[in-house]
Amino acid sequence: IKPVALYMVYQVACVVKIPVIGCGGITTASDAIEFIMAGASAIEVGTAGFNNPRAPLDILEGIQRFMLKEGIESLGEIRGAARLN
Repeated sequence: IKPVALYMVYQVACVVKIPVIGCGGITTASDAIEFIMAGASAIEVGTAGFNNPRAPLDILEGIQRFMLKEGIESLGEIRGAARLN
């Protein structure tokens, strides 16, 4: 489901002026970052929470580690970075 969901977030974010929430197959921080780079303003963790109740916190901590490592102060710096202009 993730490839389709990611593609749809990308497509929608390119044409609307309202926030887009990405969901579908997000199980890791890398997944979440991909959705944000595709244009999502927020992400939703669903099924991963059933397998690991701590999944949302693990994903958040992973995003924070990524941001520190890359010197990113705000997710706005990478939101939509995958879009072709």
